[in-house]
Amino acid sequence: MHLQSSLVFSLSAATAFASTGSVAPTGSAPTGAVGYNTTQPQNGQQKHISELEAQVSSLKASLSSKHAASSSSCENAPSSLPSGAVSRESSPASTASATYTAAYETYSSAYDDAQKSSNSVLSTTSRSVSAPFATDSGNGTSTAGPTGTAASSSLVGTSGTSSSSASASSTAVSTYLPVLGDYNDEEISSGSAWKNVSDIADARMKARTSSGDCTYENARVRTEFRSMSNDQRKAFTDAIACLQDTEPRYTTAGSDAYPGVYTRYDEFVATHINMTYHIHGTADFLAWHRNFIHEFEAALGETCGYTGTLPYWDWAIDAGKVDQSEVFNGDEYSMGGNGMYIAGRDDTYLGLQDTTFPPGTGGGCVMSGPFSNGSYETHLGPLDSPYGNNVANQFDYNPRCLVRDLSNFFSERYNTYTNVTELVLGQPEIGNFQSLMQGFLGDNKFGVHGGGHWIGGGPSQLEDFHSSPSDPVFFIHHSMID
Repeated sequence: MHLQSSLVFSLSAATAFASTGSVAPTGSAPTGAVGYNTTQPQNGQQKHISELEAQVSSLKASLSSKHAASSSSCENAPSSLPSGAVSRESSPASTASATYTAAYETYSSAYDDAQKSSNSVLSTTSRSVSAPFATDSGNGTSTAGPTGTAASSSLVGTSGTSSSSASASSTAVSTYLPVLGDYNDEEISSGSAWKNVSDIADARMKARTSSGDCTYENARVRTEFRSMSNDQRKAFTDAIACLQDTEPRYTTAGSDAYPGVYTRYDEFVATHINMTYHIHGTADFLAWHRNFIHEFEAALGETCGYTGTLPYWDWAIDAGKVDQSEVFNGDEYSMGGNGMYIAGRDDTYLGLQDTTFPPGTGGGCVMSGPFSNGSYETHLGPLDSPYGNNVANQFDYNPRCLVRDLSNFFSERYNTYTNVTELVLGQPEIGNFQSLMQGFLGDNKFGVHGGGHWIGGGPSQLEDFHSSPSDPVFFIHHSMID
C-alpha cells in the first residue's frame, strides 16, 4: 500500500536527491533535463556505509517527528524533480565485464548461491546476515508475539489470532512488530510468512491512520499487477504507450544536448541516466527512486488520463519460473512477452560482481503483447552492457527493439520469498537493510533490487545500470522495492 502522506516524502531534498536546492516549479526541467557538470561521486560500499552511518540517527528522529504529524495531514510529493545533471565517466560495470564460456561460478553469500525453495532455505538458527556495521538483536523489540509469548512458528493474523489459535486483541496486533524468529522455514519459503507480515502492516497502518485528513480509506493503493482486472492492466500499459508517443516536455526532440530523447517517456530514462552514480550504492537510493516512480505515476495521469495507480510486481511469486509468469505471457493484458529465443549463446561473466550466469529463455526482441517489436522502440543506452555494444555518449540516439532474456538464474537466487522476508524482518537498521537490498560486493552481490533487474536477462534493457527504465517493467519492479 502506498500512502501519499507526509511520511512518504519526509526526507529532505539533500537526502533524497543528489543535487540540492529548491524544487523546480511546474514546467521547469526535472533532474537530468538541463545539465551542469559535476564530479562523479565516489562509488561503492565505503561511500554507502559512511553516508548511512552519519544519517541513521538523524533520520530516525526526523521520521519519528514526521510520523507524529502524519495522522493529521496529507502532503503530496514535489510537483517536479529538482534540476541538475551529471556527466558520465566510464562505467565500471561495462569496463569490468566480458562474455565467455565457463562453468557457472558459486560463491559464499548472505543468501547462499543456490535455489531458494522449500527444500533449500536457511535454517532458523543461521539466518543472521553479515552486514557492514553492527545491529541490535532482533528489531529493537521483544521477540514475543502479540499475546506476549513467543510467537515461534505461529502465523499472526490481523484478526488478532495466530495459526496456533493463540488470541490477541486488535490493539496488540496493531502495535506488534513481527520478527524473523516468529516463522519457520516452510512459512518463510512458501510466502505465507510474507503475506502475514503484510497483513500485520495493513492492520498497523489502519490503526495509525484512523483519524485526520490522511486515512487508510482515502489513500491511493498500489496493488500487485496480477491483482488488477484485465481492463485495469490494459489502461496502465496503454498509458505507458501514450507517454512513449508524446513529445518531450522539457526539451526539444533530438536536441543537440539530448539527441536520444524523442518522447516524454525518454525524459524519464534520461533522468535516470543522468543521476545513476548519485542514486545507487548510496543513502539516496530509496528516497530518490520513490519520488521518481511517483513522478512517473503522476505523468501517466496528467499526460495520458490514467486514473489508476502504479502497480507493483511481486517477483517472489515467479522465483524459479519467471518465464511462465502471467506478467510476461505476451497477451494484451501483460507487460509484454519474453524475447524471441536465440539458441547457441555463451555464458556471461560479470567482472564487477565476479559472477557467471547462463543464457536465459529468450534473448531477442519482444514479439508479443504491449511493447512488442514494431509497436515500441527504445532510444537510449546501453551504457553498461557486458556485450560490447555500449553507446559512446550517455544520451546518444540508439533506436532498437525491447529485448528480454528472462532468467531463472537470478530469480531463484535473489528474488524468493526467503530473500525478501529475511531482508525485511532480519535487517532493522537502515544501513544494513539498504546494503543487503541493493547488493554489496563480496557477499550478497545483487540483492532483491539487482536481482529484479537481472531477471530481465543479459542483453536486456532492464539490466542496464543507467538506462534500465527503457523497459517499463522497471517501474513495477521499483514499485515492489518501494
